[in-house]
Amino acid sequence: MPDGAVIQAISRLTGLLADLAGGIFTLVMVYGGIRFMVSHNPRAVQASKELMGRAAMGLGLVLMVDVIRQLIQYVVS
Repeated sequence: MPDGAVIQAISRLTGLLADLAGGIFTLVMVYGGIRFMVSHNPRAVQASKELMGRAAMGLGLVLMVDVIRQLIQYVVS
């Protein structure tokens, strides 16, 4: 069984990762939204939509890491 300090360190690390990803997600979504509103070229509009979609997928993946960590912690303890 893992030591309590190791579990606590992993919990803090995944929490920090989720917080950091949330901040980066917000910045990328604002940037993509501004690009979407300002661009007149259909290719640029499509590129900004793809950027925002990829940001959402990235945030989902990072949040899944936290869910998996909680699941493993539940199974181990």
